[in-house]
Amino acid sequence: MPGVRYTVKQVAEATGIPAATLRAWERRYGVVEPQRSSSQYRLYDEEDVRRLTHMAELVRHGTPASLAATQVRSADAERAPTEAERRTGLGPPVADLIRAAQRYDDTAVSQVLDRALAGVSFEQALEGWLMPALTELGRAWERGELDVSGEHFVSAAVHRRLASAFDAAGPNSGAPVALVGLPPGALHLFGTMGFAVCLRRQGIDVRFLGADVPHESWEHSVDALRPGGVVISVPMPRDTAPAARLVDSLHAAHPQLPLWVGGHGAATERLRGSRRLPDSVVEAARTVARRLHQG
Repeated sequence: MPGVRYTVKQVAEATGIPAATLRAWERRYGVVEPQRSSSQYRLYDEEDVRRLTHMAELVRHGTPASLAATQVRSADAERAPTEAERRTGLGPPVADLIRAAQRYDDTAVSQVLDRALAGVSFEQALEGWLMPALTELGRAWERGELDVSGEHFVSAAVHRRLASAFDAAGPNSGAPVALVGLPPGALHLFGTMGFAVCLRRQGIDVRFLGADVPHESWEHSVDALRPGGVVISVPMPRDTAPAARLVDSLHAAHPQLPLWVGGHGAATERLRGSRRLPDSVVEAARTVARRLHQG
């Protein structure tokens, strides 16, 4: 039933999972992200209970908890949304976000983001609402409906949400390592952050370097980490040339290292030595995760 919430005691009784284990799975593996009451008690919804029940079944059949968590997250990302989820996945009107930006209303922005993320997986919210909403926010600025400071105000709130989701999904210690970041001069970060969260939710140990990473820093991190693969985000066409130089450099130094590129500027003819990822952030994460889990 939509809107129903359960306490940790109720979930423990319904699933047979001790309360301490429920808390540990949340803290260590990010399988669920229960809401909090005004008194800071955990409140689980039906989807949380479904995920926990699935994980408990895997663990009871001998699957290590860390691997079970990865399988639950993968199954959640891949399953088709229900009709209710499709309706919820449309999210709140983007006009609500624009109005909140115009007023610099932090509470309103948080409420809009809460509504957008409620009741669906991170993957569904990311591609079904968040990325299109940010695009429309940029168009509002282009039309003169929004000052650039208002756009940055919302961007900062979204950045905080993505950073929290990234922390909740990891760190997946002992899993294959992927190095993710942007080439020198590339600054548009949100698509890459969303990808990094999705990849972590696929059970990969993601080391996220962020935006505008110098060539020598990429080379240093590859030498230091010896990752299973490298993902270079090329968000804009103007980022293609520095990305091409970076790909050439890394490919020459590490010819066996899998290199992936993605984003609007990832023109394959100029990025030889790399593999082009699907345009869908979620599908891109699944592509990299499958390859790295295969070893």
